[in-house]
Amino acid sequence: MIKSTVLTKESFASEFERCCREYSTLSIACAWCGDPTHILPYSYLERESNNLDIKITTGIFFNQTHPGAISYFIDQEVDIKIFENKIALFHPKVYLFKKSDNAALFIGSSNLTYSGFFNNIEVNMLSEGSIKGEFMQQINKIENDLTYWHSDECSFFPTEQWLTKYHAEYKKKRKQEQENKISSPRDYEESISSSSWLRKANWAIYYQKVLSGLKEKERDEFGYSEVLNAAQDKLPLPWLETYFDNIEKRRIIGGMGKYGRLGHVAASGAFRKFMTSGGRVIKEQAIKAINDICTLEIPLDFKVLERNIDKLISTGHSIKVWSRILAIVRPDIYCTVASPSVRKNLSKTLEMPQNRFEKTMGYIRLLQLIHASPWYNSPPPKIEAELSIWKRRVAFLDAIFY
Repeated sequence: MIKSTVLTKESFASEFERCCREYSTLSIACAWCGDPTHILPYSYLERESNNLDIKITTGIFFNQTHPGAISYFIDQEVDIKIFENKIALFHPKVYLFKKSDNAALFIGSSNLTYSGFFNNIEVNMLSEGSIKGEFMQQINKIENDLTYWHSDECSFFPTEQWLTKYHAEYKKKRKQEQENKISSPRDYEESISSSSWLRKANWAIYYQKVLSGLKEKERDEFGYSEVLNAAQDKLPLPWLETYFDNIEKRRIIGGMGKYGRLGHVAASGAFRKFMTSGGRVIKEQAIKAINDICTLEIPLDFKVLERNIDKLISTGHSIKVWSRILAIVRPDIYCTVASPSVRKNLSKTLEMPQNRFEKTMGYIRLLQLIHASPWYNSPPPKIEAELSIWKRRVAFLDAIFY
């Protein structure tokens, strides 16, 4: 039985991502490809998260395809070819998935761009089922077209020399458009915030980004779990003033020694002095604020959160310090911005000045983005290794942005 479905903007991306997981081959023909630094939809195609054998033919008319997209596919060892401009304007948007005797065929208006998957008004049709009868004829027809478009008669492999030249032409064309105030689809694509992936990513993508971050920085989950397990065991809510009297608890709170993941805030002599010899009244103020914040549940009362973060900051230590403490106590809700590298990378992603994260509203804005994201609101995964990170998924943002 063949099932045909007209897809909305929301369902197109989710169905495409599902097919990337369930099928073994994918043939793509599209007019242009967007900037892979937007993460999506490129993360759906990464071989670390699926076993897809991918073949893509893309157009470059008007230098629309981003050079980074071509480099991305070459680096991923994808069979990519560029359709010759001199033959015709290459304008299809076809995505054909196959596995054994089953196929899923997407045909519509969405190019392989963030806008085409998430922002634009697009119409796409998905036909899926066993390859037989009339559906087999349709699949054979489109496969013949895909094969022809990808052949040497129509397309070429992008060599390093060609890519260098194309990159220069792309930059020149983009500069001319900007200088002459000429509008193009790239304007809209490039105006998209690079934080959009964090807003749109599902759990599978977020989890993959965590694993990639750990691998890239030569870290592992154990280092994070050691800190978070210690906090759970030795710093349970409600917090008590006596926590600051115990050297092991101070090591956990301050991120000293083996507890250094999520930020070594005790590197600040001022905060170390606060823990060891701070006044009783100011410690009580901090402890009450921590308890009030960490007993909040989703959806957060952001006015209560704002009021108590301000109380913490009034002790003389910024959100850089207190965010680490919130993250180790409630890693399911709060993240740390203690590390300079985390603030730097978040600044790039969210397009906010780094010092904004040292202020109450900057940190709250980050939490609002996180808590509205699909990956945050996903159901618990069934695989134990994923579940252990999912339960502490906000704190593990550090693994991505460190």
